[in-house]
Amino acid sequence: MSNYRSGSVGGMSFFKNMMASMGIGAAKVETVLEVPYSGVRPGDEISGRILVEGGAVPQQINGIELVLMTSYIKEVNDSKVRENVALARLPLRESFQIGAGSREEFDFRWVLPQHTPITAGGTQVWIKTSLDIASALDAADNDYIKVLPHPLVASVLEAVERLGFRTREVECKHVGHSRYGVPVLQEFEFVPRTREFGRLDELEMVFLPSPGYVDVMMEVDRRGGAFSEWLGTDETRASFRLHEADVRRGPDALARELGARIRSYM
Repeated sequence: MSNYRSGSVGGMSFFKNMMASMGIGAAKVETVLEVPYSGVRPGDEISGRILVEGGAVPQQINGIELVLMTSYIKEVNDSKVRENVALARLPLRESFQIGAGSREEFDFRWVLPQHTPITAGGTQVWIKTSLDIASALDAADNDYIKVLPHPLVASVLEAVERLGFRTREVECKHVGHSRYGVPVLQEFEFVPRTREFGRLDELEMVFLPSPGYVDVMMEVDRRGGAFSEWLGTDETRASFRLHEADVRRGPDALARELGARIRSYM
């Protein structure tokens, strides 16, 4: 009788371990972010708490990692597909064991990278918490955050609006390589609403912020015929750098400077 019970217990333990390896009854992870409801900006510090809850059996955790994620548009075989990409990683905890039904908590602080895209248009940003479980399916938790423009970027966007442009599209796009070590950059597309810039078809901008300044990559698309489009003479690309001192002169001064740059390429 006792041998039968021992075998049953052993068989049940094996069954639980097998199910846990497939993610059923395995450890779970949940992240509680402490971020303002109004949103955060690149360079801001975010904090939170990670909760790890043990499953039906003890499991070895190889590590915990936070991953800053976004999605982007990629062209594949003349069609556009959306893919996810990691922007930054923060390893938090090395190997430890979580007991069955037990609970572990870990606090963290993380400064959002300067190249974090804003949540506008089709762009979403989230923090993925990855729990690396030995010999089992990894557990994960996704927490979406609202990202506002970098202060210098916000000033340029205000200047563009003052010049009478309307935002048509904001999207992360695949560029292969960037100074930030990630394959995507966020592109802003504007269209003119006033006669002053009516000769333009559209205005595109990419912002590369750094502490104290922002590099602006700009493409001015002029309205032209099929011949000029074929020759590629309807587009002009330029780049310039704005420092904090440029912004402190006020939004009107920045708008005048930006307007002069745009008109020089019309």
